[in-house]
This record gives sequence, C-alpha cells and structure tokens, in this order.
Amino acid sequence: MVTDIRGITTHKPSDVPRERELALHPRSHVRRRGRRKAEMGYTGLEVFSSIIAGELVEHNVDWFDKRRYKIVDRMRKGDATCAATLMAIVLPIISTEVTIESREGATGVKPDPIVQEAADFLHYVLFEQMERSWGGWLREALTLYLGYGHYAFEKIFGEIKEGEYKGAMGWREFAPRHPSTFEFWHFDPHGHFQGVQQQAFSPADGAYEVVELPLDKLLWFTNQEEAGNPLGISVLRPAYKHWKYKDGFYAVQAIAVERQGAGIPFGQYPSGTKSDDVDALEEMLQNIQAHEQSYITYEEGWEVGFVDMGSAKVLDPKDAVEHHDQMIPKSILAGFLNLTQGDRGSFALSSDSSGFFTYSLQHTANYTADVLNVAAKEILDKNYPNLPSYPKIRFNKVGHISLEKIIDGIDKLGTQGFVTPTLELENHIRNLLNLPSLGKDELEEIEEDEQAKAEAETAAAIAIKSATAPQIEDGNTSHKDDEK
Repeated sequence: MVTDIRGITTHKPSDVPRERELALHPRSHVRRRGRRKAEMGYTGLEVFSSIIAGELVEHNVDWFDKRRYKIVDRMRKGDATCAATLMAIVLPIISTEVTIESREGATGVKPDPIVQEAADFLHYVLFEQMERSWGGWLREALTLYLGYGHYAFEKIFGEIKEGEYKGAMGWREFAPRHPSTFEFWHFDPHGHFQGVQQQAFSPADGAYEVVELPLDKLLWFTNQEEAGNPLGISVLRPAYKHWKYKDGFYAVQAIAVERQGAGIPFGQYPSGTKSDDVDALEEMLQNIQAHEQSYITYEEGWEVGFVDMGSAKVLDPKDAVEHHDQMIPKSILAGFLNLTQGDRGSFALSSDSSGFFTYSLQHTANYTADVLNVAAKEILDKNYPNLPSYPKIRFNKVGHISLEKIIDGIDKLGTQGFVTPTLELENHIRNLLNLPSLGKDELEEIEEDEQAKAEAETAAAIAIKSATAPQIEDGNTSHKDDEK
C-alpha cells in the first residue's frame, strides 16, 4: 500500500516499477471507496482549488470564469433584441400578483389561527418592513440570475422596532452580492455547494476585503442547475452565437459604408508639376470634408474626384443580420415576438407559441417562490417555533388574462352550481377589472338588499297569481269547495 502526496492510496508490488504498473493497470490510480451508510457518490462537478471547471460547466472559453459576466452585460445592455428578450421574461413575472397563503387556506379549509398569523407576519416582513421595495428587488433578482445564470443576496436580519410585530426578528433587506466578486467556491466532499469567498471593494475602508459567505446566509438563485453546479445556465447562453454573428455583421457593414460608401478621393496632375503643388494637392485631398461651404478649384489639366469602390457589389449582410436577430427570441421560446415583422404568421400560431412561453414564465416564477419559501421557513422558525404548517409565497398565474373568457367561464360555472359566490371571489374579479374591492359589511348589505328584493318579487308574484286564478262562485263556496 502506497499513499502519494495527494492522499491517494494504491497497491504497488515492490518488484513492479511504477511506470509498468500504470501501463498494466491504467485505472490503478483511481481512488476506491468502500460501502457507506450515508451518501456514497459525487455530483461529477470538477472543482480545482475552489475554482469550478470542467466540461460539465461550459465548453466555450468565452464563457469561462468571470468572462461570462462581461459577455452578458454586453448582450443585455448593448443589443436591443437581447434586452427585449430578457425583459420579455422579467416584466410579466414582476407584474404578477404575489400572495401569502397557508396550506389549509389553499385547499379551502380554514387555516389554523397561528398559521394565519404567521402568514400575516410573513406578508409584513416581505412587502412592508424591508428597506427596499419588493418590485425593485424582484426586478434585479430576475434580471441578473436569469442573465448570468446565478445571483445571490445576503439575508440581513434585524429586530422590528415598532408596530404590531415589535420585538420580532425580520429581514432588514436582501443585500445584493454580485457574483463577479466571488473568487472561490466551496463544496462538501460529495460536491454539494456550500458557499463562496467574496473579494469586493469596501467603500468604508477604501480597499478590497475578503469575506466568507456561507450558503445558509445567502438567498441563492440558479437558473437550470445541473450536476450541483451553482453557476447555472444563462437564458442568453443559447443566443450567444447568434448575437456574436450579428454583432460582427454590423461591424462589417459599418466598415463597408465607411470605406466604400463615399469612395476614396483622388487627384490627377500633369507631368512636370512642381513638388510643392503636388504636396498642396495631397494635403487638400486629405482634408476634404462634406459640408455646405466646401469646394475645390483647379487649373486645366488637373482633375479631382472619387474612386468608385464598387459598394453596390458588396454583399449586403442584412439578411444574415435579420436571421440571427430572429433566432435570439426563439432561444427562450419567444419566437412569437417576430410575428410582427412582415407576413410571418397568424393569430392562432402566435397564441400557440405564446402559450409555451407562458408555461416557461410560470416555471421561473414558481422556482423564484421556492427559493423565497426556504428563506421564509427560516424566518418563521425564529418567530413561530413548532408551526403545524408553513405559509407559502406564491405567484399567481403569469401572463395575459382574457377577461372575457374568465367572466364567461365564471358565469357558466355559477349557472351549473360549480362556483359559490364569496367575498374573496367577488374581490378577485373586481381586482381583474381594476374595480375597488368590497368590504365584508358592504357585501352583507348588498346581499340583504338582494334578498329583500327577491322576497318582494316573490310576494308580488304570488299576489298576482292569486288575483288572476279562475274561481266559480256558488253562494259562499268556490269550485274547489264543491269538489270537496
């Protein structure tokens, strides 16, 4: 048994040279582990000296290490289609209503009072108590974790100083921690992500500081995590090739216009012209500018003009640019955005395509809520130990809502007795129609008025029926009495 400097143990017969052993047993250097009661395998993610590497992460060197952040910023800040594509994901989710609901409430069962109280507390610390607005924080979180493939916030806790929950422990803020400042990535022996080491500039000290950030202190978002890789995959990654080609074609087109669009000035002079005159002509050609007062004068035998560079024969990259531009939205299932460009499709095709895109948005919203719910469980345990169940942060349905279809569907379901009118349903429909909500007292007053109106109509109908019913008088006895 021999242990090398890496701590790897191998069998090495004393009479067999090391080179010969490796030739006979090429896998003899691979460490073998015995059976364990706990976890035995590994994620497969390659981490060398706390730096993530390997083909499981990325095959294109342009996206290695911190280069990905610069590429994504160039794409999302410098290209209109990339920016619109990213915003097509972010804006619908930001506009979606977020609710806090208990597990019992979600199933229609009245929640435990302590669970309902915990839900109200969670709503307060998430939407009212933190220093930064919910909408501003959510926009940054979605834009950057989808753009970079990952993003992190540090959970800053603080005691609530006033109000109904005074003395409770809440979140002061989710402070952004830009991933370009992460130098080293920490994993457990089986490849599970544990945290990062940050090297960032400290404005207070005027110098760079090193900080260890464990995962349980972070709100960590990863887009499309695979094999335990916390870097994830940027939503713009599939569009990178098309953006790069398009950006290159734009540069070629600009160069062609600059070099060949206006032509190159030339001057012709008679043989025997003095060198001073030739120098003056050359200086004049170098200083030619196009404006309202520019002109040239020359004597007979001289000539000044522009050489035709054949710009009309240069390949126009417009079609190639348009093709790659259309592929960028398709990379996130948003190809329907291109249907507005010329005769490219029908309303039905747009509806089908946007449906797939909406499903992807709902998945993104649900994942975002899942990450927040892990943090919510932590803050609830600090204030409400031993909860029977935990309230959940939930994004409502993402995407465009057809009010006509909803109203028609509710009407049909109500007619068949599948929907029971409640205050919550009333206010939800009012909210969709941008109408003011009703209070409980207002709803009861409306119900009493409707009930009184219905009773009055019933009484009037009975009176009319009695007055118009045929009767046969026989003294003081009606026809009905005669039958008796």
